[in-house]
Amino acid sequence: MKTNIITYLQTYGQETFSERAFSEVDALILCQFSYLKFDGIIPRMPGWPAGNGGQDEIQAVGAKNAGRAQDMVTILDIWRNPNRERMFYDTRFEEENRALAEQMLLSKRFQNARFGLFLDFIDDKEQVQFSTLTCVLEDGSVKIIYRGTDESLVGWREDMDMAFTYPIPGQEYSGRYLELAAGCLKGPLDILGHSKGGNLAVYAAMNASQSVQDRINTIYNMDGPGFKKGVCSLELFAKIEPKIVKIIPRSSLVGMILENYGGYRVVDSSAVGPLQHFACSWVVEGREFAYLQKVDEGQRIFNDAIREWLDRLTEEEQRAFVDTLFEILEESGAADLIEFSQDYRHCITRMLNAVQNQDAAKRKQAVRVIRLLFQISGEMFKSEAQDWILEKLEK
Repeated sequence: MKTNIITYLQTYGQETFSERAFSEVDALILCQFSYLKFDGIIPRMPGWPAGNGGQDEIQAVGAKNAGRAQDMVTILDIWRNPNRERMFYDTRFEEENRALAEQMLLSKRFQNARFGLFLDFIDDKEQVQFSTLTCVLEDGSVKIIYRGTDESLVGWREDMDMAFTYPIPGQEYSGRYLELAAGCLKGPLDILGHSKGGNLAVYAAMNASQSVQDRINTIYNMDGPGFKKGVCSLELFAKIEPKIVKIIPRSSLVGMILENYGGYRVVDSSAVGPLQHFACSWVVEGREFAYLQKVDEGQRIFNDAIREWLDRLTEEEQRAFVDTLFEILEESGAADLIEFSQDYRHCITRMLNAVQNQDAAKRKQAVRVIRLLFQISGEMFKSEAQDWILEKLEK
Protein backbone atom coordinates (compact mmCIF):
# COMPACT_ATOMS: atom_id res chain seq x y z
CA MET A 1 0.00 0.00 0.00
CA LYS A 2 1.30 3.45 -0.92
CA THR A 3 1.67 5.70 2.12
CA ASN A 4 1.08 9.45 2.40
CA ILE A 5 1.47 12.30 4.91
CA ILE A 6 -1.23 10.80 7.15
CA THR A 7 0.36 7.35 7.41
CA TYR A 8 3.76 9.08 7.82
CA LEU A 9 2.43 10.71 11.01
CA GLN A 10 0.97 7.42 12.20
CA THR A 11 4.36 5.75 11.82
CA TYR A 12 6.87 8.47 12.71
CA GLY A 13 4.79 11.05 14.56
CA GLN A 14 6.31 10.22 17.94
CA GLU A 15 9.73 11.51 16.85
CA THR A 16 10.12 15.08 18.12
CA PHE A 17 11.88 17.77 16.08
CA SER A 18 14.80 17.66 18.52
CA GLU A 19 15.17 13.97 17.62
CA ARG A 20 14.74 14.49 13.84
CA ALA A 21 14.85 17.77 11.99
CA PHE A 22 11.94 19.37 10.12
CA SER A 23 11.60 17.77 6.67
CA GLU A 24 9.95 18.31 3.31
CA VAL A 25 7.19 15.91 4.35
CA ASP A 26 6.55 17.97 7.50
CA ALA A 27 6.34 21.08 5.32
CA LEU A 28 3.61 19.50 3.20
CA ILE A 29 1.69 18.50 6.36
CA LEU A 30 1.58 22.14 7.48
CA CYS A 31 0.62 23.27 3.98
CA GLN A 32 -2.36 20.90 3.89
CA PHE A 33 -3.32 21.83 7.46
CA SER A 34 -3.54 25.49 6.37
CA TYR A 35 -6.54 24.65 4.13
CA LEU A 36 -8.76 24.06 7.19
CA LYS A 37 -11.20 26.84 8.15
CA PHE A 38 -9.73 28.47 11.25
CA ASP A 39 -11.86 31.60 11.60
CA GLY A 40 -12.77 31.95 15.29
CA ILE A 41 -10.40 29.08 16.16
CA ILE A 42 -6.86 30.38 15.63
CA PRO A 43 -6.07 33.91 16.91
CA ARG A 44 -5.96 36.49 14.14
CA MET A 45 -3.09 38.79 13.23
CA PRO A 46 -3.65 41.86 15.46
CA GLY A 47 -3.68 45.29 13.84
CA TRP A 48 -3.57 44.17 10.20
CA PRO A 49 -2.89 47.43 8.25
CA ALA A 50 -5.76 48.94 6.32
CA GLY A 51 -5.42 49.98 2.69
CA ASN A 52 -2.12 49.33 0.95
CA GLY A 53 -0.16 49.11 4.19
CA GLY A 54 2.98 51.10 3.35
CA GLN A 55 6.35 50.25 4.86
CA ASP A 56 5.97 52.79 7.70
CA GLU A 57 2.57 51.37 8.66
CA ILE A 58 3.89 47.79 8.51
CA GLN A 59 6.84 48.69 10.73
CA ALA A 60 4.53 50.43 13.22
CA VAL A 61 2.20 47.44 13.44
CA GLY A 62 5.17 45.07 13.66
CA ALA A 63 6.63 47.06 16.58
CA LYS A 64 3.27 47.08 18.35
CA ASN A 65 2.86 43.31 17.90
CA ALA A 66 6.42 42.40 18.88
CA GLY A 67 6.42 39.55 21.38
CA ARG A 68 2.80 38.54 20.70
CA ALA A 69 3.80 34.88 20.45
CA GLN A 70 1.70 34.17 23.52
CA ASP A 71 -1.45 34.80 21.43
CA MET A 72 -1.16 31.35 19.88
CA VAL A 73 -2.87 28.00 20.35
CA THR A 74 -1.82 24.36 20.26
CA ILE A 75 -3.43 21.53 18.30
CA LEU A 76 -5.17 20.47 21.53
CA ASP A 77 -6.59 23.99 21.96
CA ILE A 78 -7.86 23.85 18.38
CA TRP A 79 -9.42 20.44 18.95
CA ARG A 80 -11.20 21.61 22.11
CA ASN A 81 -12.64 24.71 20.40
CA PRO A 82 -16.47 24.55 20.24
CA ASN A 83 -16.27 25.69 16.59
CA ARG A 84 -14.02 22.78 15.64
CA GLU A 85 -16.39 21.30 13.05
CA ARG A 86 -16.17 24.49 10.99
CA MET A 87 -12.65 23.48 10.05
CA PHE A 88 -13.96 20.73 7.80
CA TYR A 89 -16.37 22.84 5.71
CA ASP A 90 -14.69 21.72 2.49
CA THR A 91 -16.51 18.42 2.04
CA ARG A 92 -14.41 17.48 -1.00
CA PHE A 93 -11.45 16.63 1.26
CA GLU A 94 -13.13 16.32 4.64
CA GLU A 95 -12.08 12.72 5.31
CA GLU A 96 -8.38 13.34 4.64
CA ASN A 97 -8.30 16.70 6.44
CA ARG A 98 -9.98 15.24 9.52
CA ALA A 99 -7.57 12.28 9.59
CA LEU A 100 -4.58 14.62 9.21
CA ALA A 101 -5.69 16.90 12.06
CA GLU A 102 -6.30 13.89 14.32
CA GLN A 103 -2.84 12.46 13.63
CA MET A 104 -1.21 15.86 14.29
CA LEU A 105 -3.03 15.92 17.63
CA LEU A 106 -1.78 12.44 18.53
CA SER A 107 1.81 13.01 17.40
CA LYS A 108 4.61 14.33 19.61
CA ARG A 109 5.94 15.96 16.46
CA PHE A 110 3.17 18.58 16.27
CA GLN A 111 1.50 18.26 19.68
CA ASN A 112 3.28 21.27 21.15
CA ALA A 113 3.40 23.40 18.01
CA ARG A 114 1.65 26.76 18.42
CA PHE A 115 -0.46 28.45 15.76
CA GLY A 116 -1.49 32.07 15.43
CA LEU A 117 -1.34 35.32 13.44
CA PHE A 118 -4.15 33.96 11.26
CA LEU A 119 -5.58 35.92 8.34
CA ASP A 120 -8.34 34.89 5.94
CA PHE A 121 -10.32 37.13 3.61
CA ILE A 122 -11.87 37.31 0.16
CA ASP A 123 -12.31 40.58 -1.72
CA ASP A 124 -14.45 40.38 -4.86
CA LYS A 125 -13.50 43.89 -5.91
CA GLU A 126 -9.76 43.28 -5.71
CA GLN A 127 -10.18 39.69 -6.95
CA VAL A 128 -8.16 38.28 -4.07
CA GLN A 129 -8.51 35.22 -1.84
CA PHE A 130 -5.84 35.34 0.83
CA SER A 131 -5.24 33.13 3.84
CA THR A 132 -2.17 32.55 5.97
CA LEU A 133 -1.06 31.56 9.45
CA THR A 134 2.12 31.12 11.43
CA CYS A 135 3.36 28.07 13.32
CA VAL A 136 6.06 28.05 15.99
CA LEU A 137 7.52 24.60 16.58
CA GLU A 138 8.76 23.30 19.91
CA ASP A 139 12.36 24.03 18.83
CA GLY A 140 11.50 27.74 18.38
CA SER A 141 11.63 27.77 14.58
CA VAL A 142 8.94 29.83 12.84
CA LYS A 143 6.95 28.54 9.85
CA ILE A 144 5.02 31.08 7.76
CA ILE A 145 2.34 29.14 5.86
CA TYR A 146 0.41 30.51 2.88
CA ARG A 147 -2.80 28.71 1.91
CA GLY A 148 -3.29 27.85 -1.74
CA THR A 149 -6.46 28.33 -3.77
CA ASP A 150 -9.58 27.36 -1.86
CA GLU A 151 -13.05 26.51 -3.17
CA SER A 152 -13.98 30.14 -3.95
CA LEU A 153 -14.40 31.28 -7.56
CA VAL A 154 -12.47 34.44 -6.65
CA GLY A 155 -9.48 32.27 -5.75
CA TRP A 156 -9.53 30.52 -9.11
CA ARG A 157 -9.90 33.84 -10.92
CA GLU A 158 -6.88 35.13 -9.03
CA ASP A 159 -4.81 32.16 -10.21
CA MET A 160 -5.58 32.90 -13.85
CA ASP A 161 -4.79 36.60 -13.38
CA MET A 162 -1.19 35.57 -12.60
CA ALA A 163 -0.65 34.95 -16.32
CA PHE A 164 -0.86 38.65 -17.20
CA THR A 165 -0.56 40.58 -13.92
CA TYR A 166 2.44 41.07 -11.65
CA PRO A 167 2.11 41.49 -8.81
CA ILE A 168 -1.43 40.37 -8.10
CA PRO A 169 -2.97 41.72 -4.84
CA GLY A 170 -2.49 38.37 -3.05
CA GLN A 171 1.26 38.50 -3.73
CA GLU A 172 1.47 42.01 -2.28
CA TYR A 173 -0.47 40.88 0.80
CA SER A 174 1.92 37.95 1.24
CA GLY A 175 4.87 40.34 1.42
CA ARG A 176 3.14 42.57 3.96
CA TYR A 177 2.23 39.57 6.09
CA LEU A 178 5.78 38.18 6.13
CA GLU A 179 7.20 41.48 7.40
CA LEU A 180 4.57 41.67 10.14
CA ALA A 181 4.85 38.04 11.25
CA ALA A 182 8.64 38.23 11.30
CA GLY A 183 8.35 41.36 13.45
CA CYS A 184 6.11 39.55 15.93
CA LEU A 185 8.33 36.52 16.42
CA LYS A 186 12.02 35.84 16.85
CA GLY A 187 13.88 32.85 15.49
CA PRO A 188 14.78 31.32 12.12
CA LEU A 189 12.10 31.36 9.43
CA ASP A 190 10.85 28.84 6.88
CA ILE A 191 8.28 30.03 4.31
CA LEU A 192 5.82 27.38 3.10
CA GLY A 193 2.98 27.08 0.63
CA HIS A 194 1.11 24.62 -1.57
CA SER A 195 -0.36 25.55 -4.97
CA LYS A 196 -0.87 29.34 -5.13
CA GLY A 197 0.54 29.39 -1.59
CA GLY A 198 3.89 28.20 -2.96
CA ASN A 199 3.94 31.12 -5.39
CA LEU A 200 3.09 33.53 -2.56
CA ALA A 201 5.88 32.07 -0.41
CA VAL A 202 8.46 32.74 -3.13
CA TYR A 203 7.10 36.23 -3.84
CA ALA A 204 7.08 37.21 -0.15
CA ALA A 205 10.65 35.99 0.34
CA MET A 206 12.06 37.72 -2.74
CA ASN A 207 10.48 41.05 -1.75
CA ALA A 208 11.28 40.85 1.97
CA SER A 209 13.53 43.32 3.73
CA GLN A 210 17.17 42.26 4.07
CA SER A 211 16.80 41.67 7.81
CA VAL A 212 13.94 39.22 7.18
CA GLN A 213 15.70 37.51 4.26
CA ASP A 214 18.71 36.90 6.48
CA ARG A 215 16.46 34.89 8.85
CA ILE A 216 14.98 32.67 6.11
CA ASN A 217 16.41 29.15 5.93
CA THR A 218 14.16 27.47 3.35
CA ILE A 219 11.27 28.40 1.07
CA TYR A 220 9.09 25.34 0.42
CA ASN A 221 7.10 25.69 -2.82
CA MET A 222 4.80 22.66 -3.09
CA ASP A 223 3.50 22.46 -6.67
CA GLY A 224 3.04 26.22 -6.88
CA PRO A 225 2.77 28.01 -10.24
CA GLY A 226 5.55 30.12 -11.71
CA PHE A 227 5.40 33.80 -12.55
CA LYS A 228 4.62 36.09 -15.42
CA LYS A 229 7.43 36.07 -17.99
CA GLY A 230 10.55 37.93 -16.89
CA VAL A 231 10.04 37.74 -13.11
CA CYS A 232 12.39 34.78 -12.61
CA SER A 233 15.22 36.73 -14.23
CA LEU A 234 14.97 39.59 -11.74
CA GLU A 235 17.85 40.16 -9.31
CA LEU A 236 15.33 39.99 -6.45
CA PHE A 237 14.56 36.39 -7.41
CA ALA A 238 18.22 35.42 -7.90
CA LYS A 239 18.98 36.42 -4.29
CA ILE A 240 16.58 33.88 -2.77
CA GLU A 241 16.61 31.13 -5.43
CA PRO A 242 19.20 28.96 -3.59
CA LYS A 243 16.82 28.76 -0.63
CA ILE A 244 13.86 27.46 -2.67
CA VAL A 245 12.84 23.79 -2.45
CA LYS A 246 10.25 23.16 -5.13
CA ILE A 247 8.46 19.79 -5.25
CA ILE A 248 5.91 18.73 -7.87
CA PRO A 249 3.99 15.49 -8.52
CA ARG A 250 4.82 13.43 -11.59
CA SER A 251 1.88 14.79 -13.62
CA SER A 252 2.13 18.35 -12.36
CA LEU A 253 0.08 20.96 -14.21
CA VAL A 254 -0.24 23.80 -11.66
CA GLY A 255 3.41 23.68 -10.59
CA MET A 256 4.73 23.83 -14.17
CA ILE A 257 2.47 26.55 -15.54
CA LEU A 258 3.84 30.05 -16.33
CA GLU A 259 7.57 30.80 -16.29
CA ASN A 260 9.49 28.56 -13.91
CA TYR A 261 13.01 28.39 -12.59
CA GLY A 262 15.30 25.44 -13.02
CA GLY A 263 15.40 23.33 -9.91
CA TYR A 264 12.57 21.10 -8.73
CA ARG A 265 12.09 17.56 -7.48
CA VAL A 266 9.41 15.15 -8.67
CA VAL A 267 7.38 13.03 -6.25
CA ASP A 268 5.27 9.97 -7.04
CA SER A 269 1.52 10.20 -6.53
CA SER A 270 -1.24 7.66 -5.95
CA ALA A 271 -3.70 9.79 -7.99
CA VAL A 272 -4.19 10.26 -11.72
CA GLY A 273 -3.73 13.43 -13.79
CA PRO A 274 -4.76 16.76 -12.20
CA LEU A 275 -5.82 14.98 -8.97
CA GLN A 276 -2.11 14.57 -8.20
CA HIS A 277 -2.14 18.22 -7.11
CA PHE A 278 -3.88 17.11 -3.87
CA ALA A 279 -1.21 16.87 -1.16
CA CYS A 280 -2.59 13.68 0.41
CA SER A 281 -1.92 11.80 -2.86
CA TRP A 282 1.86 12.35 -2.66
CA VAL A 283 3.64 9.10 -1.87
CA VAL A 284 5.90 8.87 1.19
CA GLU A 285 8.47 6.09 1.62
CA GLY A 286 9.76 5.82 5.16
CA ARG A 287 10.48 9.36 6.35
CA GLU A 288 10.85 10.91 2.88
CA PHE A 289 8.90 11.43 -0.33
CA ALA A 290 9.11 8.76 -3.03
CA TYR A 291 11.09 10.79 -5.55
CA LEU A 292 11.21 10.10 -9.29
CA GLN A 293 13.66 11.12 -12.00
CA LYS A 294 11.27 13.30 -14.04
CA VAL A 295 7.67 14.26 -14.75
CA ASP A 296 5.47 12.10 -16.99
CA GLU A 297 6.37 12.73 -20.62
CA GLY A 298 2.82 13.38 -21.81
CA GLN A 299 2.30 15.95 -19.06
CA ARG A 300 5.58 17.69 -19.93
CA ILE A 301 4.46 18.11 -23.55
CA PHE A 302 1.08 19.49 -22.50
CA ASN A 303 2.69 21.91 -20.03
CA ASP A 304 4.98 23.19 -22.81
CA ALA A 305 1.90 23.69 -24.98
CA ILE A 306 0.17 25.71 -22.24
CA ARG A 307 3.19 28.00 -21.90
CA GLU A 308 3.49 28.51 -25.66
CA TRP A 309 -0.27 29.18 -25.85
CA LEU A 310 0.04 31.93 -23.23
CA ASP A 311 3.09 33.37 -25.04
CA ARG A 312 1.17 33.61 -28.32
CA LEU A 313 -1.74 35.48 -26.75
CA THR A 314 -1.45 39.21 -26.15
CA GLU A 315 -2.08 40.46 -22.62
CA GLU A 316 -5.39 41.92 -23.85
CA GLU A 317 -6.44 38.53 -25.26
CA GLN A 318 -5.49 36.75 -22.03
CA ARG A 319 -7.44 39.23 -19.93
CA ALA A 320 -10.50 39.14 -22.21
CA PHE A 321 -10.54 35.32 -22.21
CA VAL A 322 -10.37 35.15 -18.40
CA ASP A 323 -13.07 37.83 -18.07
CA THR A 324 -15.39 35.92 -20.39
CA LEU A 325 -14.72 32.57 -18.71
CA PHE A 326 -15.56 33.90 -15.25
CA GLU A 327 -18.61 35.80 -16.45
CA ILE A 328 -19.94 32.40 -17.54
CA LEU A 329 -18.89 30.66 -14.29
CA GLU A 330 -20.56 33.36 -12.19
CA GLU A 331 -23.81 32.78 -14.08
CA SER A 332 -23.91 29.31 -12.53
CA GLY A 333 -25.21 31.01 -9.38
CA ALA A 334 -22.84 29.00 -7.17
CA ALA A 335 -20.89 30.91 -4.53
CA ASP A 336 -18.04 28.40 -4.62
CA LEU A 337 -17.00 25.00 -5.98
CA ILE A 338 -18.73 23.17 -3.13
CA GLU A 339 -22.11 24.69 -4.01
CA PHE A 340 -21.37 23.98 -7.67
CA SER A 341 -20.71 20.28 -7.03
CA GLN A 342 -23.84 19.95 -4.87
CA ASP A 343 -26.11 21.23 -7.66
CA TYR A 344 -23.94 20.83 -10.73
CA ARG A 345 -26.77 19.99 -13.17
CA HIS A 346 -28.57 23.25 -12.47
CA CYS A 347 -25.29 25.21 -12.48
CA ILE A 348 -24.17 23.79 -15.82
CA THR A 349 -27.55 24.55 -17.38
CA ARG A 350 -27.25 28.19 -16.30
CA MET A 351 -23.69 28.34 -17.64
CA LEU A 352 -24.76 27.00 -21.05
CA ASN A 353 -27.48 29.64 -21.19
CA ALA A 354 -24.86 32.25 -20.34
CA VAL A 355 -22.70 31.10 -23.28
CA GLN A 356 -25.64 31.64 -25.62
CA ASN A 357 -26.16 35.13 -24.20
CA GLN A 358 -22.57 36.23 -24.82
CA ASP A 359 -22.29 38.70 -27.69
CA ALA A 360 -20.94 37.40 -30.99
CA ALA A 361 -17.54 39.12 -30.64
CA LYS A 362 -16.86 37.54 -27.23
CA ARG A 363 -17.94 34.10 -28.42
CA LYS A 364 -15.73 34.37 -31.49
CA GLN A 365 -12.72 35.46 -29.46
CA ALA A 366 -13.17 32.69 -26.86
CA VAL A 367 -13.46 30.05 -29.60
CA ARG A 368 -10.30 31.38 -31.27
CA VAL A 369 -8.33 31.25 -28.03
CA ILE A 370 -9.46 27.69 -27.22
CA ARG A 371 -8.82 26.53 -30.79
CA LEU A 372 -5.27 27.92 -30.59
CA LEU A 373 -4.59 25.84 -27.45
CA PHE A 374 -5.74 22.64 -29.16
CA GLN A 375 -3.73 23.50 -32.26
CA ILE A 376 -0.51 24.04 -30.28
CA SER A 377 -1.10 20.89 -28.22
CA GLY A 378 -1.63 18.85 -31.39
CA GLU A 379 1.50 20.25 -33.03
CA MET A 380 3.63 19.45 -29.98
CA PHE A 381 2.34 15.89 -29.54
CA LYS A 382 2.83 15.26 -33.27
CA SER A 383 6.39 16.60 -33.16
CA GLU A 384 7.26 14.55 -30.08
CA ALA A 385 5.79 11.41 -31.66
CA GLN A 386 7.87 11.94 -34.80
CA ASP A 387 11.05 12.41 -32.75
CA TRP A 388 10.29 9.25 -30.77
CA ILE A 389 9.76 7.18 -33.95
CA LEU A 390 12.98 8.49 -35.54
CA GLU A 391 14.93 7.72 -32.39
CA LYS A 392 13.61 4.12 -32.39
CA LEU A 393 14.44 3.72 -36.06
CA GLU A 394 18.00 4.98 -35.54
CA LYS A 395 18.48 2.46 -32.75
